[in-house]
Formats: sequence, structure tokens, C-alpha cells
Amino acid sequence: MLNQFSFNNAVLHFARANGPRGFIWKYLLAYAIGAVLLVAIGYMLFRPFFNIWFDVFINVASGTSEADMERRFVRQITQIIGWLVFSYIAMIVLGVLFWAVFEAAIQRRYVREEGFRIRLGADEFRLIAVGFIWIAFMVVGQISTGVLTLAVASPIINAVDDAAIGALVGFGCMIAFGMVWLWMAVRLAPASAMTIRDGKITFFGAWGATKGRFWAMSGAYVVLTVMIWIAAYFVWTGIGAAMIAALTNQVLALEQAASENNPLKMFTIIMSFDVLGPISMAFLTGLLSQGFFIYMWAGPAALAAKTDPRGGGVAQAPDVFA
Repeated sequence: MLNQFSFNNAVLHFARANGPRGFIWKYLLAYAIGAVLLVAIGYMLFRPFFNIWFDVFINVASGTSEADMERRFVRQITQIIGWLVFSYIAMIVLGVLFWAVFEAAIQRRYVREEGFRIRLGADEFRLIAVGFIWIAFMVVGQISTGVLTLAVASPIINAVDDAAIGALVGFGCMIAFGMVWLWMAVRLAPASAMTIRDGKITFFGAWGATKGRFWAMSGAYVVLTVMIWIAAYFVWTGIGAAMIAALTNQVLALEQAASENNPLKMFTIIMSFDVLGPISMAFLTGLLSQGFFIYMWAGPAALAAKTDPRGGGVAQAPDVFA
């Protein structure tokens, strides 16, 4: 049955989830609009930095010496370093907010079988907390992996006194400890879905929902990874071809502007609709694909939360325990 947790159902939950029709196209459209707005905000925040690089481009094209350009670049970067730090932190916060809004919409579809809606309410604020916990979890995981690798590998490397064996031991330790954190991440994967399901912040409580399901979930994620890689290959190949074609059509104009030593004309050509039009369409295609991949990836964890053997899911007991 579709509400029973299994490897097959976990892989295909994105295609089999119940709920009102029309969710996917509404979600993808909203995701693309939201992502474009996020990019626009990022551009405005980092505009002083981009202006510096534009200045570099103009001066290099005009023949300014490398030493003068380096001094000017360092001076300008120093003047805006505080703004750059603020912008970086702001984009992290906005990124988590963006993730929370659309993750909540996805999980309401999967777990509650609701239609599409985006808002900034209790669900989203709970997921913001879950998002920051995930960030802390990943940071701790990376630091711990590095520290444990050094602690275990260093004595072995000093004992063997062989660079090749030392590198192999270090790499092996990193893989081993990394797999431990990967195992923990899979076991905690339903955190977002359970937060939406139960209406309270849940992270480590997700551990019980994946008891006895690790291999099925891991296999589902492997299959989804392969599916996403294949789809992404064709999508990004098409995007790359579109971008190359757009730039290739302007090669003669760019060469002429370069021969005239006219950097402003070169920039105008690059920013023309003939170039930016195909690139913008390629960018939009990439956003829609990314949004759908995220929706696919959320499926296995949502199904685990929905069929939690401890109770709390909306699936019927006969489906869960069949």
C-alpha cells in the first residue's frame, strides 16, 4: 500500500503523495519567483563588491598596471569589509527563511496532504529553528570529523613514516567518520516532517521514526541521487549550450569592441537582451529543476514521519504495520 513504508514507496513518494491537485506547478512557480527575489536581494547587498570588480574589469581593459590595480582593489575592499560581513550573515538568515517557507509547504503536502500555500507562520518559524539546528549539526560534524581524523591518523602516520600510507590512512579515517555523521543525518532526516506533523520543534525526536528503516531510506536516497544527477546532467547541459550559443553569437561584436579598446561597449554587449535573454531562460529552467529536485528529496523522510511506528502520523495503522 502507498502509505506503508518501504524502499519502493520511499523512492517514489514524490510521485505518489496524496493531496489536492495543482500543487507541483504552484510550488515550482512560487519557488522560482522566491529564488529570483533572493538573488536580487543578494545582488543589492553585495552590489558594492560587484562594483569593485566592475571597476577592476574596466581598468584592466584600459591598461592599468597590475600593481596600481592591486593597491586600488585592496583599498576598496577594506572600506566595505564590514558591509560584506553583514551581507553574508543576512544572506544566511534569508536563505534559512527561504528554505523554511518552502520546506513547510512541501511537508504540509506530504504529511498533512494539504494543497499549496506559502506563508510566514508558526510552521515556518519552527522550521527556521530546525534549519539552524541542522547548520550547527553540520558544523559540529565537520569539525569533529577533522579532529577525530587527526587524533586517530596522526599516531599511525608518525609510526609508518610513509607519505602515501599516511595519506591513505587519513583519507580512510575521514571517510569512516564522515559515514558515521551521514548515518546520523539519515536517522534524523524526518525532523522537518515531524515538526510540521506534530506542530512543535522536533530534531532528535526524529531518531525513532527511522528505527529499522535506515537501509531502506539510505537506498532511497541513493536512487534519488542517481535520478537527480541524470536529470541535472541533461538540464545543465542544455543550460550550458544555451549560454554558449548566446555568447558565441556576440563574438564578433566583442572582438571589435576589444580591438577598439572600448570596455564599456564590451560590457554593453554582454548585458544586451541577446545575451541575457537566453541566459535568463536557462537560469529559470535551472531554478525550476532545483525546486523539483528538492521536492523529490523530501519524500523519503516525509514518508517515514507519516508512517512513524510510534504513532502520530496520518497513515492508517494497517498500512504502517502491514
